[in-house]
Amino acid sequence: MKILIVAATKFEIAPFTDALGIPQALSKHLTRYQVNHDQFDVLITGIGMVFTTYHLSAVLANEKYDYALNIGVAGAIDKSIELGEIVNVVQDYFYELGAEDAEKWLDVNDLGLLSSNDLPYTANGLDNSNLPKLSAIEHLKQVKGQTVNKVHGNLESIRTMQSRSKSQVESMEGAAFLYCCMQHQLACAQIRAISNYVEVRNKDNWKMQSAIQQLNDFLKRNYLKF
Repeated sequence: MKILIVAATKFEIAPFTDALGIPQALSKHLTRYQVNHDQFDVLITGIGMVFTTYHLSAVLANEKYDYALNIGVAGAIDKSIELGEIVNVVQDYFYELGAEDAEKWLDVNDLGLLSSNDLPYTANGLDNSNLPKLSAIEHLKQVKGQTVNKVHGNLESIRTMQSRSKSQVESMEGAAFLYCCMQHQLACAQIRAISNYVEVRNKDNWKMQSAIQQLNDFLKRNYLKF
C-alpha cells in the first residue's frame, strides 16, 4: 500500500513520523518511510491554501498513491464537538472566495463565476465522495468544514461568519487538499483533531498538545498497532 500523508506543519504529526523509522528525504518537503509492506510518503506543505495547493499538486503530478490523508488540528465552530475529538471533514469550501457588496456577501456562485456543475464542486462546495475504505475512519464523526486564510478570533467577524456559514470546523488547508485530490481522482480523507473552539482568541483555552496527542495516537493505533 502506498499512502500519502499531508500536514501543514511537522509538529502536528511528529510523534507519528518519529515512530515510522528511518526517513528517506525525497525533497525539502517530502519524506518517505517503509513500514513492512506499506510505503508512507509524508508531505509537509506549510500553513495555508497556497502552500498546500502548490506542494501537493507538485507531488501528485509525479507520484501515484492508493489514498491520501490530510492530518492536522482544527478549530470547532460547533461546540457540541469536544476538544481533542478526532473528526472526518467530508465537506469543505473556500470561505473567503467571493466579494463584499456593501453589507451583502456574494460567493462565487452568486457572482456567476462558478456553478455547482463545475466539478468537483457541488452546491455545498467540495463533497468528498471518494473516501478510502478504511475501518479506522468509519467510526469518526463526519463534519462540514470551511477553509480560511485568517482564522476567526474576533467577536464581530465570528458573528458575521456564523450568520452565513453552517460549517462545524475551520482549518487553513482542508479545502485545498480536497480540491487537489479530487482533481486527481485520488481517494482521500481530511482527519482533524479539535484543538480549540472558534471564539475570541484566548490561547489559555486551547488544548493544542492534547489534540496533537490524540491525533498521533489515532495514527499509531491504526497504522503501527501501538
